[in-house]
Amino acid sequence: MFTHLHENNKQKLNFINSFELLKHGIFIFYKFYILVFAVFVFSIAQAQTVARQHDFEKDMQEFLTESPATQTEFARQHDFEKDAVEEVEASEEFKTEFFPEMTAIQTEKEEPQIPEGMMEIPEGEFLMGSFSGEEDELPDHLVYIKSFLLDAHEVTNEAYSRCHECERGSGGFDTFDRQQPVVYVDWENAESYCNSQNKRLPTEAEWEYAARAGSYDKYSFGNNISLLENYAWLKSNTVDKGLWGARKVSGKLPNRWGVHDLYGNVMEWVQNYYTPDYFPYIREPDLHNGLNSPADNGYPLRVVRGGAWGGLHDAGTPEGVRSAKRYAFAEWTRSFQIGFRCAMDIPE
Repeated sequence: MFTHLHENNKQKLNFINSFELLKHGIFIFYKFYILVFAVFVFSIAQAQTVARQHDFEKDMQEFLTESPATQTEFARQHDFEKDAVEEVEASEEFKTEFFPEMTAIQTEKEEPQIPEGMMEIPEGEFLMGSFSGEEDELPDHLVYIKSFLLDAHEVTNEAYSRCHECERGSGGFDTFDRQQPVVYVDWENAESYCNSQNKRLPTEAEWEYAARAGSYDKYSFGNNISLLENYAWLKSNTVDKGLWGARKVSGKLPNRWGVHDLYGNVMEWVQNYYTPDYFPYIREPDLHNGLNSPADNGYPLRVVRGGAWGGLHDAGTPEGVRSAKRYAFAEWTRSFQIGFRCAMDIPE
């Protein structure tokens, strides 16, 4: 019995060993198959690469051995384009060298040049006048201003002396330094000087617009009177300190548009005749162009703006140099308080 069991166990063991050997053989065969497949795929890829390389070399050889006519045509086309570029460059150099004026004119047309000493005032709308000011500042009203050029400071003695046909008076508190504003100039001579420079006097609206520089307050910098002496020559920093007469131009800070001395120093002529209020301008807005008529032909009054360093009419007080403040003088007046600056239209 034991012999029989032993034989059965031996047969089972032989069967198990045979089965394990078969599994191992299958596993080895499977690995060998994968290896052969990988080598086969790599060989195909390599063959394709070699074929493409061969085709590329063949194409290059054909290109390099093309007919001379084709290569000559390509070279001829390339040389033509090169010659054309060289001719254009030579033409530009010729025009620049022999016609510099023409080149300069073209540049000026493309970008208008701002004359030296002038500032460009941007276009915009503003509220002209003051509802809380004097009667002649009423009613406050909206005015549109086209962009224009304005002198950065008042016309100086040096500049005025270049106008040989222009006249001026003389008297107390006169100015003599070349960089002081010219005074004792009546309206007609102020206009004549500006015209001699291909300029004009600013309109009253343009003057106030430039003085406000975008502000609705009394001054371009706000309503803080303690800042006023930083921007203006007026009684508190001239007469009260023993200084008499107008100071040199541009001695104070400019406003945000780069314009000096719009407040104080000397008052300034503008184009417009004086009217006791702005109601005519409400009815006819075009009058702001400076084309209005005098209220009294026998005694024509012109507007003067900006206040002064001191003198009559409280012109040297903080109220007297406000942006909206208006003065009126007969157009033949020559005063130590009055000077001017010029404006210019921007070419379109």
